[in-house]
Amino acid sequence: MSELLPSQSDATPEQNGELRTLWLDSEDAGELLSSLASETARSILTALHEEPATASEVADRVDTSLQNARHHLNNLQESGLVRVADTRYSSKGREMNVYAPGEEPMVVFVGREESAGVFDRLKALLPAIGVLAVASLLVQLLVTLSTEPTGPAELPRFSDAVGSGGVAPIGLPPGAVFFAGGLLVAAAFFAVTYLRE
Repeated sequence: MSELLPSQSDATPEQNGELRTLWLDSEDAGELLSSLASETARSILTALHEEPATASEVADRVDTSLQNARHHLNNLQESGLVRVADTRYSSKGREMNVYAPGEEPMVVFVGREESAGVFDRLKALLPAIGVLAVASLLVQLLVTLSTEPTGPAELPRFSDAVGSGGVAPIGLPPGAVFFAGGLLVAAAFFAVTYLRE
């Protein structure tokens, strides 16, 4: 059974649960769409989302022949929508594959693959935004610990530090202000680098 499933070292990024993106004009998207062209294939995929099954169980669920079910399962497996999740033995002692939906989320973009630059750059910003969120929580924690609370469960607000010097109070926690400022810097950086190319 272990030779049927990829090990972590053999698995591609798509098999490790990462988002798989396909462009409509790519060969993979054509394979994906053709594997879903049949109503039977879509019924099989829906049935597998309800519960993993062998080819014969799938054939019974969607009311088709075993040969037709195997044909569609192979097409769905080649396009990455279905995987072999396990094996079982029949009452006659034959090994049977148990099919389940693919593990990775998948998105198909309409457009040309050359326009992938914007999405790739945005995807590259996600770790930075995660770090910014953690830093914002730390800023909020440090500000909260360094000041005495004005009441039970009341956090200091940015407007408290501004005072009444003619500035309209924002009323946001310092961590949220830090996060918003970081997002503004990231958006400016993204706009400058994108417009340069």
